[in-house]
Amino acid sequence: MPVELKIKFRDFFLAPNLMSLLRVALTAPLAYCLALDTMTGTLIAAGILLAAGITDFLDGFLARKLNQISALGHILDPVADKLLAIILIIELIIFRDFPIWLAAAVLLRDLVIMLVGLKIVKRRHEIVASNLSGKYYFASLAVLLGAYILRFDFGISIFLWVVILFYCMSVINYGRVMAAEMRGTPIPLFKDKVLYKLGRMLFVVTVLSVFLYRLYVDVVAGYF
Repeated sequence: MPVELKIKFRDFFLAPNLMSLLRVALTAPLAYCLALDTMTGTLIAAGILLAAGITDFLDGFLARKLNQISALGHILDPVADKLLAIILIIELIIFRDFPIWLAAAVLLRDLVIMLVGLKIVKRRHEIVASNLSGKYYFASLAVLLGAYILRFDFGISIFLWVVILFYCMSVINYGRVMAAEMRGTPIPLFKDKVLYKLGRMLFVVTVLSVFLYRLYVDVVAGYF
């Protein structure tokens, strides 16, 4: 739901926000290891991406568990995600033939969300929290980027479609926010029905299970 824009300096030292800042710090070593374009660099880059994913989970978990939800956290979390994704995508275009059309779609979505978010902050002095489909979208994008890092073709072929699915869902949800902003009506809350949530979670778990199995067979077993 929308959060009042009120940032305090001490919020930088809250545990969830430190996790987001750590994710920003991991961007440089991840980019460096991938640029080495060696087996060791590839494995380290994949490990750093996994660590970044863990911090992405922890910042939200700690914010709820410790009751440390803040306006700064609502800004840092998506900024850290987008910074990591954009830099990694640029490198993957150079070293892994990441599709230009998908990179353009990712950048366009992030740009539109940022512009709409800034407009809402300016007019309403509140921040719109990310929705569930947006979180699923970024999680699936992170797995896809990991598959490109490892040159895991089977994982790429699966998660490319998963990313497209959640991309469309998140665009529709954020479109509701844009429509509300243009009409001057209250920002709609994202209420997912229980069965809808369960269906999406089962879908993700199923695809992820297949992905991990083939990752072991095609990549891990090949290295060792």
